[in-house]
Amino acid sequence: MDRNVTRPAIRYACLASVIALAAVASPAFAQTDPAPLPPADEASSGVSDAEIIVTARRRDERLIDAPVAITALGGAALDNYAVTDFNDIAQLVPTMVAGKAASGSSASIFLRGVGSTALSAGFDQSVSFVVDGMPMSRGREIGLSQYDVQRVEVLKGPQALFFGKNATAGLIAVTTNNPRDVFEAGFKAGYGFEAQEKYGEGYISGPLTDGLRARLAFRISDSEGAFTNTAAETYTDPFGLQRHRNSKHRGYGRTYSGRATIEWDATDNLSFQVKSGYTDQKDGGPTDIIERICGGGRTVPFAANGIPPSPNADCFINGRSDSSTIPVEVATLDYRYAGDGRMYSRLKSGFGILTATLTSDVFDVTSITSYYRFKQNDLNNVSGEAYPATFSQLADYRQTAEELRFQSKWDGPVNVLFGLFASSNKFIFNTDAYIFPLPAAAASTTYVTFKRNNGFSGSSMSAFGEVTANLTDSLELAGGARWSYESRDSFQQSLAANPAFAAAFPGGLRLDDRYRETDVSPQVTLRYKPSRDLTFYAAYKEGFKSGGFNISQTLTRAATVAAGEFGAERARGGEVGARAILMGGALSLNATAYYYDYLDLQVQNFDPVTIGQVVANAGTLRVKGIEGDFNWRSGGFSLRGAAAYNDATYKDYVGQCYGGQTIAQGCNLLAPAPGAAFTSQDYDGLTPPKAPRFAGRLGASYEVELSGSGLRLEASGDMSYSSKYNFSDTLRPDAVQPSFTKFDASLRLKGPEDRWTLALIGRNLSNKYVVTGGSEIPFTGGTGTGTAGPGVFSDLSAFVDNPREFYIEASVKF
Repeated sequence: MDRNVTRPAIRYACLASVIALAAVASPAFAQTDPAPLPPADEASSGVSDAEIIVTARRRDERLIDAPVAITALGGAALDNYAVTDFNDIAQLVPTMVAGKAASGSSASIFLRGVGSTALSAGFDQSVSFVVDGMPMSRGREIGLSQYDVQRVEVLKGPQALFFGKNATAGLIAVTTNNPRDVFEAGFKAGYGFEAQEKYGEGYISGPLTDGLRARLAFRISDSEGAFTNTAAETYTDPFGLQRHRNSKHRGYGRTYSGRATIEWDATDNLSFQVKSGYTDQKDGGPTDIIERICGGGRTVPFAANGIPPSPNADCFINGRSDSSTIPVEVATLDYRYAGDGRMYSRLKSGFGILTATLTSDVFDVTSITSYYRFKQNDLNNVSGEAYPATFSQLADYRQTAEELRFQSKWDGPVNVLFGLFASSNKFIFNTDAYIFPLPAAAASTTYVTFKRNNGFSGSSMSAFGEVTANLTDSLELAGGARWSYESRDSFQQSLAANPAFAAAFPGGLRLDDRYRETDVSPQVTLRYKPSRDLTFYAAYKEGFKSGGFNISQTLTRAATVAAGEFGAERARGGEVGARAILMGGALSLNATAYYYDYLDLQVQNFDPVTIGQVVANAGTLRVKGIEGDFNWRSGGFSLRGAAAYNDATYKDYVGQCYGGQTIAQGCNLLAPAPGAAFTSQDYDGLTPPKAPRFAGRLGASYEVELSGSGLRLEASGDMSYSSKYNFSDTLRPDAVQPSFTKFDASLRLKGPEDRWTLALIGRNLSNKYVVTGGSEIPFTGGTGTGTAGPGVFSDLSAFVDNPREFYIEASVKF
C-alpha cells in the first residue's frame, strides 16, 4: 500500500466519523443517560481505590472490574508529593525506570525490564503515552508538565488490541480534568528549596451557557537547579579557546504551559469536546544532569584523545559535575542550532483534540481526532569542560490521528466493540557534532566534525474489534484482534563539515529506506466475578512495535541502508490476576502473575571508538513475575503498598560487545574476518538493562480533625525500594545502579471543605542519586575490544534522577 493512498484515507476517516455521528444523532435514539461514573480523585477519596474508574479497555469501568494489569493513580495522589511530570510518575510504579537522555528520542522508559533507550531517533517507545485519547510515542513527552490531572493509568504488558502499536511493554494513559456544570477555580503556588524552584498552577472552570462548559488550566515554573556545577568560570582549551561555566547550578529550567477545554452538548445524546494545549520549556538540556563514572575503576577521568581531563571533574555519582559552554567562536561558525555555545534545550509542544460522543440504545460512537506537534532545539555536551564531545539537534515532529470507535449496548449476553484508526506523521531530525577540537587556523568555514539531515514520514492504519460474551452471570469471555499496517520512508543525508574530517565523515552521502509492515495482534480474556467486589481473570495477549530505519546512524563511506534497518518487535504471552474489595470497602487487594516473550526485541548500542550508533533485533527477551498492591483504610488512617518481582532474561541473542571487553571477558563471537577482533558477545541468560529483580513501595496517611469548623491536619509518608540493575545497553559490569531506598513525606493543613491548604512536602529525603540511564563517552577508552587485551573501559556519562527536595506550597479553591 502506498503512502499517497493512506494520507487521503486518513482525511476520509475523519470525514466519515463526522458523517456517521450526524447520521445517527436523531432524537429517536436519545435515552436517559445513567448516572455518570465519578472521576478518579473523587472515587479514591470516598471509597476504596478499587472503585477508581479506568479506561484500560476503552470504556469506563471500575478498576476492580478491568481484567488488565494496571496501576491507577488519582490526581490527589499526584498532588500529595508534587508529582508533575512522567519522570516523577515512574517513582510511584515499581519496576518502572524512566529518565531523560541526550540523543535520539531524548528519553529512556522501561517497564518490567522492557523498553527503548534513546540513542536512535528512528525508534518509537515500547512504553507509549496516551493523553486524553491522543497517542504519543516519541519519548520527548517524558519532560512535559502534567497538571490538573484527573487520573493516570499505567497499563503493563502488551496493549495492542485497544491502543495499537508501540505499546508492547505497556502504556501510560493520562486523563486531565474536564469542566463541570458548576463554577470552580483553584490556584496553587509553591517553592522548592534545593533547586530554588518557584512554581504556580491553577484552573478556572464552569458553565458558559446551557449545555456549554469550559475549563482553563495552566502551570508555570522557574528553577535554578539542584545539582552543583563544578566547572571553572573560564577554562582555556589546548588551542587557546575559552569555555565558560554554563550556569551556577545544573538542572535549571523554566516552563510555561496552558490547556483549554470546551464541551458542548449539541443534543441530548450528542456531545463534542475540544482540548487544546501548548507548552514552552527551556532548560540546560538533558546533559545538564549527567555525571561521570570513570571506566574500569579509575579515579581520574580518561584523557580523551590525549587532552588532559579537567581538575574540576570527578568519577562519582554525587550531585557534582562540570558543565561548560563551548567556545563562542565554535558555536557561531556554521554550527547549526548551537546558539551562543551555552548548553540548552528549547521545547515547544502543542496539541488539539476533538472528541465527539454519540449515545444511543444500540451503539455508543466515539470519534477522536487529534493533531500533535513538538519542536525541540538543543546543544549537548557529554564529556564535561575539558573535551568538546558536543552535538546539536533539531527535532521537529508532526502527527495527525483519527480513531472511530463503536461500542454496542445490546440487552443480550453478547456485545461488541470495534473501530478504525489512522494516523500520519513527519519527523525532521537534524544534527551537527563538534567532537574533535581544532586550532582556529584549521577551522576554515566551521569547526564542526560532521553534519547530518535526517528524518522520516509515515502513516499507520488499523482496524480492531472485540466480542464480549457473558457465558453466565459471573463468567465473561472476550476475544478480539487488531490488524495494523505501517508505512515509513526514512532518509539520511550528510553535509559538508570541516575539510579535515572529510575522509572520515564525507558530505554528500544519502541513504533512503522504505519500510512496510502488516500485523495481526489477537487477545483473549476470561473474567470470573463471583461477586461485585471480587474478580479473577486470565488473558492471552500479543503486541506489535513497528520496525524502521536508524536515522541516527553515523554516516561514513562504509554506511549502508541495510546496517540501519531494524525489524518489528512482537510480544506474546499471558497473565492471570485477582482483585478484591473486602471489609466493606476498607481493603482492596490486587495481584497479577505474568509471562511474556518479546520476539526480535529492538535494541540499540553506542560504540565509543567509531562513534557509531548500532541498532539490531535481539533474539528473545522473556519476562515473568508477580506483582500486587493493597490499600487499607480505617477512619482517618490509611495504609498502602505495592510490590513486584520481575525475572527478565535474554534468550538466543548474540549482540554487540561493550567497549574494552576482551575475549576472556566474553567478547568472543563474530569476527568479521580471520584474525580480526571479535565484535559480539552471547547475551543468553543475562538480565537486560533497567530490569530490577524486585521493587516495592509502602506508605501510610493519617488525617485528624483539629476543630469543629473543619480544620484538618494530614500527614503522609512513603518508602520506595528498588534492587540493583544494570543501566548500560551492553551490560557493562561497572554500569550498575546499586539497590536504593527513597523516602517521601508530606504534611498538610487543610481548611473547611478543602478551601485552602498549606503543605510541606519532602521528596527523596534519603537523598539518593539514582542513575536512570547511561552511555559511553567518546574517545575515553573502549579499546582492545574483542582481542586478547588489554581492554580499556571508556568513561560513562550517567543520567541522574532528582536529588532531595523540600517544597512549601499554598493552594486555594473557590
